[in-house]
Amino acid sequence: MKIKLKVLTFVTLGATLLFSPANAGTVDGISLIINKEPITLYDVFKYSQRFNLSKKDALDILVRQKLEEAEIKKLGISVENYEVDQYIETLATNNNMNTTDFLAMIRSKNVDVFEYKEELTNKLKRDKLYRKIISNKLQQISDGELKAYYDENLHEFSQANGFDVTIYTSANQESLISLKKNPMSTFKDVELKEGSFQAGKMDANLATLLNKTATSSFSSIVKSDQNYVMFFVKNKHNAQTVAFDDAKNYIHAKLSEGKEQKAIEEYFEKLKSSANIKVVRLP
Repeated sequence: MKIKLKVLTFVTLGATLLFSPANAGTVDGISLIINKEPITLYDVFKYSQRFNLSKKDALDILVRQKLEEAEIKKLGISVENYEVDQYIETLATNNNMNTTDFLAMIRSKNVDVFEYKEELTNKLKRDKLYRKIISNKLQQISDGELKAYYDENLHEFSQANGFDVTIYTSANQESLISLKKNPMSTFKDVELKEGSFQAGKMDANLATLLNKTATSSFSSIVKSDQNYVMFFVKNKHNAQTVAFDDAKNYIHAKLSEGKEQKAIEEYFEKLKSSANIKVVRLP
């Protein structure tokens, strides 16, 4: 009992010091105003504590959230209750639970379900905003860019009936990387064997990998059980090239890889640079 009393006294004392008049300016003061929307020092403190972040990182995220909220309002993005319910149902299914049990689990973690749904609503609004940004940005990939990629990478659009390959296997991925760079080198921990595959009798992922690999070239390195595997494609049998129109969607997706996050970051950097930001007091 004495130990509990000491802990309670310490927490109470800490809270008294934190919220005492001498510290009121530190906690309640405004840190920054962005487009007439304030972010308080307490907002920064609370966010940094909740997510175990530095105050600088917490402030950066809160600024980003203000920009997101403004864009969501500007673009009229909304989320209906049924969309939140569907998202919760999906989360429950992914955790092998029904919705009732999932929400009960949320409550067991001392999370208010109403507040939880509010957070999900905000998340879904952000997701819609991000999809809109990405869609607008990536629509800028022209047919000319798609055709140029197609012409320069025709091996990616061939479909062969069979393949003759040399298979390189090793428990050490670095050895395969070095061998790929210097094909004439030898490594004791790399096993070689010759092989042939027929399109209808091989794994679909392997067929895709070998089709994408040009003849007389090494494939990318893939993980197989406890080892790493790489293929050298010596020959492709009866390779047929997919027409450009049939390949356009694939090429668009390929060129879009990794650009989604970049598009979002560039969008908000532009918004931030044009925003009216007044720094009152950095945390």
